[in-house]
Amino acid sequence: MRKIKLHRPKHYEMCPLFYHVVKGHRRRCASGTTTWVDAHRRLNRGELVMYLSENLQFYYWNNIKKYPKINAIKGFPGHHNLDSVIHFWLDYWRSNRVKFPAGLEPLHIKALIAVESSFNPKARAKTSSATGLTQVLKTGLRALRGEGTKTSREVRNNFIRVSSKELEDPVVSIAVGIRWLGHKFYLLRNFQKKRCQRNNS
Repeated sequence: MRKIKLHRPKHYEMCPLFYHVVKGHRRRCASGTTTWVDAHRRLNRGELVMYLSENLQFYYWNNIKKYPKINAIKGFPGHHNLDSVIHFWLDYWRSNRVKFPAGLEPLHIKALIAVESSFNPKARAKTSSATGLTQVLKTGLRALRGEGTKTSREVRNNFIRVSSKELEDPVVSIAVGIRWLGHKFYLLRNFQKKRCQRNNS
């Protein structure tokens, strides 16, 4: 099995929250001439606070530190270059008050990746829209964008907007996959709470 490569975007391809990257492009001026506009950052306007792919990349690549190795999953290579990505995003979302099941460890995330995609960053399910290492569905992406009244409450402080294609990047896929796991845990707790309320009424 090939080693998973992590690609660090150029500095102008990443930006912090509240900003987005405008790619380099040609622009036609009023005079009719065409000029080249370099890639640059632009402040978001009139949109909800939302993590874009360039924001997720920015926070990982500008804040990574040395983390302990995560054990290899039986039957797979170690893929230890993913260990810091898993550690970082689990810590990051927890620091943003995202709740996870008690006792959730980085090794569980690594095992999830093994089961879902066999460590293939470009994995695409044959019978669904699941994509990337963590196999997030398009319905999951819509929920994380805050679409639908049932999902917007829990994700409103951590909206994410990425495409299925962007999920092929390991950093983005793991960031989104762990965030989605937190949201699924919220939905489960909410369901159990309502069920208890119904049984007690």
